[in-house]
Amino acid sequence: MAKNLKIIRGNTQTVTLTVLDAESAAAVEPTDTVYFTAKTKYDNDSTDSAAVIAKTMNAGDVLDPSGVITFKLTATDVDILPGRYVYDIVLKQADYDRITLLEGKLKITPAATLRGF
Repeated sequence: MAKNLKIIRGNTQTVTLTVLDAESAAAVEPTDTVYFTAKTKYDNDSTDSAAVIAKTMNAGDVLDPSGVITFKLTATDVDILPGRYVYDIVLKQADYDRITLLEGKLKITPAATLRGF
């Protein structure tokens, strides 16, 4: 599934998505890991060293019982140069399955006020 995001540089952004299996039950376990990664372009680097945003979260910290994942991209996370990036949100299940939950383009727009970071 693709979804484009637009965030003003340095502004906190809450990201919410629902992850259900075929029976409409939560498809995420608390022991799973959720990754948010943004880069200037797609690459083959398995370390994601070129990521401008690389957030790793324990699913138990960002998951509610109905299968909704909610996390924040903090002001520090998105204090990056304005521009266009690619991003994805990946679920790594405890049994080592890897599922891309969401991907798309991320646009960081300029902010007039940069004080307070």
